[in-house]
Amino acid sequence: MKKSMRTKLGMMTLAGSVLMASCVPTMEEPSQILQVTESKVLVNPTSSTDLNARKSVEKNYFERFANQLAQVDENGDPTFDFPAYLPGTGTGNSSHMGKASTFINQFASFGEYGLGTVGAPVTQFYSAQLESLGIIVDNADVSSVTTDGKGNSVWFKNIQNKVSFSEERSNFEAEVEIVGGTGKFENATGTATVSGYFNPSNGQGMSTIQGRIEY
Repeated sequence: MKKSMRTKLGMMTLAGSVLMASCVPTMEEPSQILQVTESKVLVNPTSSTDLNARKSVEKNYFERFANQLAQVDENGDPTFDFPAYLPGTGTGNSSHMGKASTFINQFASFGEYGLGTVGAPVTQFYSAQLESLGIIVDNADVSSVTTDGKGNSVWFKNIQNKVSFSEERSNFEAEVEIVGGTGKFENATGTATVSGYFNPSNGQGMSTIQGRIEY
């Protein structure tokens, strides 16, 4: 009887050993897979530990300003002749800055289709004012700047203008690019449409900008 029991126990032990041995590879596989996955993550070039890195966002952009333009020569002296520069400033609101100011410069001249305008460097007449606000515009293509006076600004490059001149009211529309900025708008990009009017007799007018901005 004892011999029979020992035989049964020996067979059970052997069967258990075989069963354990067959389970070992299966139990180790997930550990091996996990190690490979973790290794790939560590060398993944898209991963970043830069705490200052942030994703850019794209949003609608809108602003409205009441403007005061002037008609001057290249030295900034008033003139009634063309070609001439049409620098100006404005106050109003921006959808991303609240209360804001704008600085503008255009060059007006007669061409094949009559009197037209193109963007001119905003720093030609407003470099000192912008620098006093901490804004250093280092791009000669920038023809207008919108700022909240708190270090944030958006820079616009004029692409194409459509202007209809009259003695009492001149309407205009322009396609512009956003080509940079300062503060939270540093390296901003985007496209927008400018539309508005001004009175050639006193330079008063208004403008709006609608488009998309990424920053």
